[in-house]
Amino acid sequence: MATIQVRNRLRRSEPVVGASLRLDSQSLSLPITATTNDHGAATLATMSLANSTYTLRITPRETDAGPVGPATARNATTDRIFRSLSIDLTLSGGAIVTATVQPGNAANGTVTVASGQLLDVALQPVWMRSPNQRARGLEINGILIHHTGGPTIGGALEEFLREGGTSAHYVVDTDGQTVKMVQDSQRASHAGIARWNEDSNVNSRTIGIEIVNLTGPYPSVQIDAVMALLTRLRTAFPSIVPWNVIGHSDVATDDSGKLGRKSSDPGSRFEWVRVEALGLGMSASTGPIDSTMYGGFFVNFASESLRQNDNDAGRVFGGLIRPVVSGNPIHDLQTDLRTIGYTLGVVDGGFGPKTRAAVEMFQEHFFAAGRGHKDPDGRVDRQTARLIKAVVLAKVTSQAVV
Repeated sequence: MATIQVRNRLRRSEPVVGASLRLDSQSLSLPITATTNDHGAATLATMSLANSTYTLRITPRETDAGPVGPATARNATTDRIFRSLSIDLTLSGGAIVTATVQPGNAANGTVTVASGQLLDVALQPVWMRSPNQRARGLEINGILIHHTGGPTIGGALEEFLREGGTSAHYVVDTDGQTVKMVQDSQRASHAGIARWNEDSNVNSRTIGIEIVNLTGPYPSVQIDAVMALLTRLRTAFPSIVPWNVIGHSDVATDDSGKLGRKSSDPGSRFEWVRVEALGLGMSASTGPIDSTMYGGFFVNFASESLRQNDNDAGRVFGGLIRPVVSGNPIHDLQTDLRTIGYTLGVVDGGFGPKTRAAVEMFQEHFFAAGRGHKDPDGRVDRQTARLIKAVVLAKVTSQAVV
């Protein structure tokens, strides 16, 4: 007798109950079958079998072979859905000698021969229902991208499965494998108290994607998986406004304008340029930008920066009183940041902490993955100013087209 132990690949302590096992070969007149018990274990009568190669097919009670996305678990009646797995076995004297996942099945799970009579199988989940969800009440109009802040998927899964914890609709692992945890039709607890584009219903209106990443570059297979998921979501939900595909760091923590819900989320190495290539996310216009922007400050002081404590009322720009600067450049800057979608409180012509935070979050977004000319610092130099104006122009143009 051979014992087959079937577990959740991402939560090894969790057995896969009720999975069907089918051992077959050309030499068998009838396949040998079994079903995993409450401990995820099953036995197969192999002692009388000829020394040969066999195929073991493991089919969970609930399985899905399709790409993870809006269609996954749409009508699920269970908390778990797994991939099915096909394994090539060789038997000698009724004992399992070798076991390998069949070609094309590598993403579906793993197998290890623990001993000649014990086979340890781990299936890839595609659906692990989080208890932290509730009704939306509002139409989906955006996607919020996060990173987990941890090197492996385990910590995020445990948090999202913990009653009373946070959650996200999707988690994308470093190998590109994606797990769905909340139905798109439901509200996940991924954004906290947040505001974007003058809307405080971020949690209710967005889909949350968590990407497993502590720091550093994202593996190409992982970024490819995120882009494919974004494409499926946009196709399934045409109500998603491309401009509302943003990072967690872009949203404010409350209505008053305290910005930086979670600074550097999804991080300085996230490739927003890939999102923009899909026609999603914020973008910058390639059209001409007036050099006299922000009262001509950069015409007169090309190497200087607008910064915290500057203000229109006192004519303080770049840290010094500069009467030559015309108009109200700080008021104009605040207006531009609000037009883009950032929340910074009252537009008052004073470059306070909220305005500085909005600038820094803007820089985190548009300087990510090596696109910036400096580290995000909350100061508006000429390059940052031109980029802000270019993003405003892109948004205004897109709205005019619609």
